[in-house]
Amino acid sequence: MFELKLNNNTIQLKWGTWAMREFCIAKGTTNSKGERENLPINRYFEILGNPQYDLELIVLLIYIGYKSACISNKKSIDYSENDICDWIDEVGGIFNEKGSIIEYVKYIISTTVITVQGTPKEEKKKPNKAKLG
Repeated sequence: MFELKLNNNTIQLKWGTWAMREFCIAKGTTNSKGERENLPINRYFEILGNPQYDLELIVLLIYIGYKSACISNKKSIDYSENDICDWIDEVGGIFNEKGSIIEYVKYIISTTVITVQGTPKEEKKKPNKAKLG
């Protein structure tokens, strides 16, 4: 879990498979037949890998992370996307290099890598049995 520390409150944000799924649903489009299509997972990775994020994307990432933490902690979802904008202002904006927003995006990227690839297993080193001489 990531903790977004505000002046008088700490908001928990969680990113994992559920959050990735919600993001792909939210960023989906409507096809020519009028059917809703989710964002493909490869586009999710392209968006995360793009160093230019717009404000709408940042708000969405924070809101989904907030909802995910609420669901995991069995708490009600009390805040809206409008509240997210206040949180961003409170932590110094999206461009504050030492701010929580940049750290949260780094958290999402690192969590995505672990979620998709799994936690790497520690390899046991085999003894070197080469004979000299």
